Amino acid sequence: MKIVPRIKCALIAAIVFLLPFWHYSSVMAVTTVRALEKAKVSSKLIRLGEISVIEGEDRLLVEALNSIVLCKAPSPGEMKEISANYIEAKVRQNDIDSAALILNLPEKIQVVSEAVEISSQNIKEIIKNFILKKMPWDPQQVSIKVSDTKGIALSAGKITYEVIPQKREDYLGTTNLLLVFMLNGREEKRLWVTTHIDVSKEVVLSNQPLKRHHIITEEDIHLEKKNLAELPHNVITDPLEVIGKRTRRAIDPHVPLRLSFLEVPPLVKRGDLVTIVAETDALKITTQGIVTENGCKGEMVRVINTGSRKEVYARVVDSRTVEIEF
Repeated sequence: MKIVPRIKCALIAAIVFLLPFWHYSSVMAVTTVRALEKAKVSSKLIRLGEISVIEGEDRLLVEALNSIVLCKAPSPGEMKEISANYIEAKVRQNDIDSAALILNLPEKIQVVSEAVEISSQNIKEIIKNFILKKMPWDPQQVSIKVSDTKGIALSAGKITYEVIPQKREDYLGTTNLLLVFMLNGREEKRLWVTTHIDVSKEVVLSNQPLKRHHIITEEDIHLEKKNLAELPHNVITDPLEVIGKRTRRAIDPHVPLRLSFLEVPPLVKRGDLVTIVAETDALKITTQGIVTENGCKGEMVRVINTGSRKEVYARVVDSRTVEIEF
């Protein structure tokens, strides 16, 4: 009968001895979630694991907590506040018993997105370098003014960009260029940038009044530096494009000459007597003809054969010769 009290004493002693270990085991089994008061995220969505430190032995539970999506991340450079109550509700919505957790949550958590700052100066340099690469002008003759733009913030990642000019861009005067930023290969931000491009270059001007159909010589023109952005697009910069041509209309003195003002003088004129040449590998025939219309070198004109009185089309070779093509 005395053995029973001994057994009871042994059991009590064992319980007293093991109690600290049971308490230690139960503490180690608890999963804790400690949220940061201020957090920075890099993805489009805010997950619980990005704004808190989650610890516990149950790896599946820890992974589940880490992957809980709370909400969309703020735009780059902006801030969003998340409340403790909101986090607790999200935990319950994911079928996780919050009673099995130790939630150490501040009343409000401030979350910002990691951002890459593209300054206004960076944007200007991108646009200016693009223009210098694409324009047809000598950089020494060019002045480029890029309008002021606000800097932008982009999400962290691999950032690339592309500058898209307008169709038939001549890179002269005021123009708008589209700047597109891409994040990891996908379009992230686009903005239009206004630029003004001045080009200082010598252009051909008239020295004196020129009558219509005047054949231009060296004495009729001079070169003067002008801003091409302030002139029509077809002004002439090379004197060789002017000398020997004739005016289509009267031109005042000191006027920048344009291609539309000039024409190649005809080699043959209506009524001129010319030699008509018809030639093959085995035969060459020549006869006389009268031109019925003006024509420049290489143009086709109508010519009347003085012998047969038939009208033919011939190509102008020089001021005295036209050629029939077979």
